Amino acid sequence: MSLSVTHSLTLTGLTAAAVDVEVHLANGLPSFTLVGRPIRK
Repeated sequence: MSLSVTHSLTLTGLTAAAVDVEVHLANGLPSFTLVGRPIRK
């Protein structure tokens, strides 16, 4: 089990918003789950 975090930016119109992306890797059947939650800093 491992967790990776990266920090990035996304554009909303002409404004850049900070985005944190977290990925969890585990053994087992292949699957993909996308969960999003906006965080304002």
